[in-house]
Amino acid sequence: MTQAPLVSMRGITKRFPGVTALNGVDFDLLPGEIHALVGENGSGKSTLVKCLYGFVQPDEGVIEISGVPTAIDSAHRARQFGIVAITQELTLAPTLTVAENILMGRLPRGRFGIDWGKVRRQAREALDQTGAEIDENAIVGDLSVELQQEVEIARAVSARSPVLVLDEATSSLSELATARLMAKLEQLRSQGVAVIFISHRLREVFQCASRATVLRDGQLVATLDLAGVTESELVTKMVGRTMEDLYGKRHISKGDVVLTVRDLSTLDGTVQGASLDLHEGEILGIAGLVGSGKSELGMAIYGALPSTGEVRMLGKQVRQNDPRNGMAAGMGYVPDDRKKDALLLTRGIRPNLSLPWMPFRKFTRYGLLDVRTERAMARKSCSDFAIRAPSTEFPVVQLSGGNQQKVVLARWFALRPKVVILAEPTRGIDVGAKSEIYGFMQDMAEQGTGIIMISSEMPELLGVADRILVMYQGRLCGEFDPGDSGEEEIAHVVCIGEMKAAGVC
Repeated sequence: MTQAPLVSMRGITKRFPGVTALNGVDFDLLPGEIHALVGENGSGKSTLVKCLYGFVQPDEGVIEISGVPTAIDSAHRARQFGIVAITQELTLAPTLTVAENILMGRLPRGRFGIDWGKVRRQAREALDQTGAEIDENAIVGDLSVELQQEVEIARAVSARSPVLVLDEATSSLSELATARLMAKLEQLRSQGVAVIFISHRLREVFQCASRATVLRDGQLVATLDLAGVTESELVTKMVGRTMEDLYGKRHISKGDVVLTVRDLSTLDGTVQGASLDLHEGEILGIAGLVGSGKSELGMAIYGALPSTGEVRMLGKQVRQNDPRNGMAAGMGYVPDDRKKDALLLTRGIRPNLSLPWMPFRKFTRYGLLDVRTERAMARKSCSDFAIRAPSTEFPVVQLSGGNQQKVVLARWFALRPKVVILAEPTRGIDVGAKSEIYGFMQDMAEQGTGIIMISSEMPELLGVADRILVMYQGRLCGEFDPGDSGEEEIAHVVCIGEMKAAGVC
């Protein structure tokens, strides 16, 4: 007997000004099933699940919960039907504690008001269930993005809802935290919880999901049993074309040493005595867990974190502790959180692209902004880097994640820097945009730019980097050649800082 769906969405259509985000999409979710929803940015995945958890109202179509047609007009109404969502966009209250955030809306009460002891105990239990090593009394705003995401996960799991939606919830998690989440999802599945899983990391999709529904341009392409599908076949359905090689690794001749770092240490101790050399045309990967210091290393080299030691560009010392000195020396930096640290979200593409050019007065004439030249540069960058938007004045906040990241990369690549530091350059973007960005990186390397690529995704480091350095507890612990090393060997060092073949750090 065929199992009846717990959630059934029929003919879901949603229109926004100038675009049809969903066009008659059907979707079923069975009890105790992990069902992946996949597609490129802009395919309609997030819009579909927002219709389910009450954030967006469909223009047409029917949503049934356990066979009963239901109107879900708010997140509160969705929770009443047992639907809880974890999204890439954090929804925590930054000034409250971890415990208050986890139990928000359901704080236990005693005879004289809120039972704060019980709040802390229940929050601790929720964190322990997901394996998150976070102090329940910590202020959320003081936590890293990854730890805040783990708090979101603990809050959702502790609600014990029959339907759980994960919309890019792993995009800011390390591989270790992701592995803990995968184990928890399997436990929930075995208890009958139904999960909708959205992720651009296809390895995670195949690891946890039994079925996948593919969307493209707002339309249903197929619903597949993943047991009979390969990753390349799934990608072909997602992007509408075959992708023989995601990384497209090229052989690029290396030039002279362009960047020299010696005994670099941050004042807060997150980086200790780091030394490295970067050659012209080289892509140097930096691997490590969250908290290993890999992100701080990039910031310190660029001058965004106070540090001691020595940084040299083409043999000339760069004065540290001020990003303007790094920029003047020919260095660019792309942070790991584009929305928080890299973009003016309410402004258009043009002003976002020209931000790094302003200190060099590239678009000024007689002290005034030369808008004509700025617009010409923006149009060229949109063309060169395949930024898909109606115009260069289109608000960045309305772009897909992949196009937002292209804007951040294009602003630096157009300057032709000697060195560019990329922190998590493909976080939260689809497989097609990732492949394009890998190509842009190698285009820059062919032109002689040295690239430092800091990433939590081991497959992309192995697929793109020429060398990989591993950070562990603030120190560089080893160097690997991707052609001679496997993921397991490097992961061993990433997790425990111990070299298997190259010595002990």
